[in-house]
Amino acid sequence: MAKNNSLLGVGGQRSTVSRSALRGGQAGGRGGADGDARERKQDLLRRLREKQEQRTDEGADKQA
Repeated sequence: MAKNNSLLGVGGQRSTVSRSALRGGQAGGRGGADGDARERKQDLLRRLREKQEQRTDEGADKQA
């Protein structure tokens, strides 16, 4: 039977590499969005909640 030489190379396996390391970030570091992106997301969610509350209040006023 023929020896199996796969794409992984003879005598070893590929080591796992994180996505952040592939993008040039620090390996083993905390993943996810940076601080500014988290702040912008929280601000956007807060504004959306306020707008939704205003619409709910206006709808309640119209029904009363």
